Amino acid sequence: MSGSPLRIRNFQDEDLERLYEIDRICFSDEIAYSRAELLFQVNHPKSITRVGEGPGTILGFVLARIEHPSCAHVLTLDVIPEARRCRIGISLMRFLHGLLAKEHVTVAVLEVSVRNLPAIRLYEKLRYKHVETLYGYYRGGGDAYRMVRVAGSL
Repeated sequence: MSGSPLRIRNFQDEDLERLYEIDRICFSDEIAYSRAELLFQVNHPKSITRVGEGPGTILGFVLARIEHPSCAHVLTLDVIPEARRCRIGISLMRFLHGLLAKEHVTVAVLEVSVRNLPAIRLYEKLRYKHVETLYGYYRGGGDAYRMVRVAGSL
């Protein structure tokens, strides 16, 4: 994977099945979206979905929603296992942050499993701060950290 160019582009309807597959690969049933949930989220009028594409295939995606004129919620960041540690996740997040800045969104919020240490480290590198622990957040009862990034802390 390393050295392959990453192209970040808008979500297209024909991407849905691949994004659903990637989400199922990346997360357990308690965390992953159902097909109907994913379809709802990517089609929501306030959603932003960007796809990271390598040669011939989708390697990951980021899905967020502007929930207030100044605040967005990062719903998921997914990167296939064989493409991790190739800067795809950080590239997708930085691209998203650029889009949010153009919309004058100054706060981004996300939730991450307390057990997902690589993701927590990635978000910390992107200047997200842990603000609270959400006990029993996931369907199976797993806990999550809520993390927040304020644009002024760039």
